Amino acid sequence: MKVAVQFAIIRFMPFAETSEFANIGVLAYAPKTGFIDYKLAPVKFKRVTDFFDDLDGQLYTRAIKNFTEELEYIKSYAKGLTGSELVSMMNEITRTREGLMTFSEVGAVIADDPNTALEAIFNRHIGRDFKNTKEYREQQMVKALRKELTTNLNVRYKEQSLNTGFSEFKLPLVANQAETLKVIKPLAFDQRSPQALADHGDRWISRVKHLIQANTINQDNFLFTIEEPKSKKVEFKTAFEIVQSGMNDLGVKVIPYRDKNKILDFAEFDLDSLVDDFKLA
Repeated sequence: MKVAVQFAIIRFMPFAETSEFANIGVLAYAPKTGFIDYKLAPVKFKRVTDFFDDLDGQLYTRAIKNFTEELEYIKSYAKGLTGSELVSMMNEITRTREGLMTFSEVGAVIADDPNTALEAIFNRHIGRDFKNTKEYREQQMVKALRKELTTNLNVRYKEQSLNTGFSEFKLPLVANQAETLKVIKPLAFDQRSPQALADHGDRWISRVKHLIQANTINQDNFLFTIEEPKSKKVEFKTAFEIVQSGMNDLGVKVIPYRDKNKILDFAEFDLDSLVDDFKLA
């Protein structure tokens, strides 16, 4: 017997100000039969901490453990409910609200078995979550660029945390030679809305500004290598131009990701000059 299975994707959103989230589970229910169940990503889910590069891993661990308890309570409370009673309860549970854990809009599928449907929905949405996001694209950019740097230069760029004086966060490509620090941060501007694009850019502009003010990095030795938005809409172009202007105002280098030769020129250290300067100092 086929039944309608309604579902909401469970989202982990640690930074409400940027509206960035990762899909980490599914809550599903079938009003006709009273079925209700959920499936969550593992408590130790490295892709989440990779997704949010400055996230405390314990935050996700605690959040998902607490949310598991809430979902178990919901299952227990809803036991025996069917039809409109179950729908009303689930509408209240999945409504839009603030918090680390939020829900998507409710969707529906027709299935022979609700358990099989839950598994399929989880695999479809959580399995591909990181393949269609700017963070995933930026990871690809870092990986490719690190290979280019290793192949063409005699200096190693690696992930490293830098301190602003009041906090620290990771940057993917950092090198230090003769007490000179160079940093490269790839950014992909393929967000779904102009506001999300602007928020992503502003977040990194603010971080780099704090690093410069703390004298952690010289502005001449920081590079944003960027990919423009794919959308041709005027709103996206305007948001991107404003972000790019903000980067330039910092005094840092800004180079398109496609210009690999210019990136390599920036990344290379003039060791003879640096050694002479170090001796003079």
